[in-house]
Amino acid sequence: KSSMTRFLPLILAITIFVSFFRLGSVTLFDVDEAVFAEATKEMVQSGNWITPTYNGENRYDKPILFYWLMAVSYKIFGINEFGARFPSALAGFILCISIFFFLREIIDEKKASYAVLSFALSIYFFIYSHSAVTDMVLTLFISLALFSFYLSLIRDRRYIYGLYIFSGLAFLTKGLIGILFPFGIALVYLFINKGLKGLSEILNWKAFVLFLIISSPWYIAQLIINGDEFIQQFFIKHHFKRYTGVISGHRGPLYYYIPVLIIGMFPWIAFLLQGIRKGLRLKAEGLKPQTFALIWFAFIFVFFSFSTTKLPNYIRPAIPAVSILISYGMAHYDEDYSSLPSIMLSVISLLLGAGFLVLKRYIIRYGIHHTGWIYFLSFLMFVFIIIGIYSLFKKRPSYAGLSCLMIVFFLVLSIKALPAANEYLQGTLFRYSLYAKDRLQDGILITYGINAPSIVFYSDHKIIRVDGKVAIARLIRSSDLQRFIVISKAKDIESLRTLGFNLIESDGRYAVLEGQ
Repeated sequence: KSSMTRFLPLILAITIFVSFFRLGSVTLFDVDEAVFAEATKEMVQSGNWITPTYNGENRYDKPILFYWLMAVSYKIFGINEFGARFPSALAGFILCISIFFFLREIIDEKKASYAVLSFALSIYFFIYSHSAVTDMVLTLFISLALFSFYLSLIRDRRYIYGLYIFSGLAFLTKGLIGILFPFGIALVYLFINKGLKGLSEILNWKAFVLFLIISSPWYIAQLIINGDEFIQQFFIKHHFKRYTGVISGHRGPLYYYIPVLIIGMFPWIAFLLQGIRKGLRLKAEGLKPQTFALIWFAFIFVFFSFSTTKLPNYIRPAIPAVSILISYGMAHYDEDYSSLPSIMLSVISLLLGAGFLVLKRYIIRYGIHHTGWIYFLSFLMFVFIIIGIYSLFKKRPSYAGLSCLMIVFFLVLSIKALPAANEYLQGTLFRYSLYAKDRLQDGILITYGINAPSIVFYSDHKIIRVDGKVAIARLIRSSDLQRFIVISKAKDIESLRTLGFNLIESDGRYAVLEGQ
């Protein structure tokens, strides 16, 4: 253990770096980041801390806790990109520390270090610790709930309170999923381990009262204030319809999460199969931590694989379990060399390197011409291949090499790739929003045929979202205000000109127009 303890400061430094490096360096991305940031901005400005609003209308997509966390961050850091993303970065950092100390307590420091390395130095972690969305906070609470449950079985029954407390916080972060995952995974584990009689070990009435004290006041307040509208929008639309139907066109095949997991957990995914094999080995004296991690991962992975609506972030709460399994695979690779991880690493790196080169053609076609970083990322994939081949012939892993390459990879993403993507996706809308903020005092700001919450955030102005020429003509006739500014797609310029709008600027994709 002592040999690994000296790496703890390094692991902490890596986690802090990945979580916070250039956190506020790019503008908010549409749609999710910008809508959370704007809704919280409206909460802070209005003083209504019960019902989130977006563009002045009630927003029922998610419960209240993430908005509260972001609001506190705004109070400390200001209403800006860093303030919006800070709760996710902090949650990611706390989660890494929690994984380390949990695994050090129940297994050993070596696997604890490996798990944190594979978790913090993954593309999944980098993206969601830098995103102003609920996923990292939800993952933190679900993980702490499950850590508490496991410790209640092997250390002290009083840890069961943690299962209920953190599930209550998860329920306040993303709704029913915050109850389903911790309790569902715990019940499956107990059933496999002890049969039906073991299920009662999860019951604790005092803990349940704590759960209600934490989670129920806001839900009761919503039912009192917004009644049936809250039930229909929050529970029916954003829970059941999202699972059974396709929301916002986010459909995916049954195998959707396999490539998502391979890319999201690169390069450590190469060690997952060995970790899963470890998890499948049931011991006579009871199930082990790796089996608990496998049940945790499989429960969430299968659940969302059968969901009709699919997005990469949905399986985010399973990623700590994936890292625990990977840590077993890495430790096994140390002790009993296998050629499979080295071969997998080389093959996946080759495919990703080729993918980056193919991506370059599309990026240039879309008008992004500063693409030197694409070649560098492809070169990095080539170095990953070399490390895989080196490990294959030397029959020993090079985790330090993989870690250093991932840090370089994140530096390139942060300094080059992310700003380029941000400028392409958000740059024009950001500038047009500032133009509207500067020019528009008492007039009307219209978005025509686009859904871009970042416009509301950066313009400091409510918008009227219009789709269709008839609707915008009716709006103009019904208003006695003098000035209109419209932000639209470039293809709609001529339609808007026929209604009397003057083109101010267009970048070929978006346009800003004014009318009197």
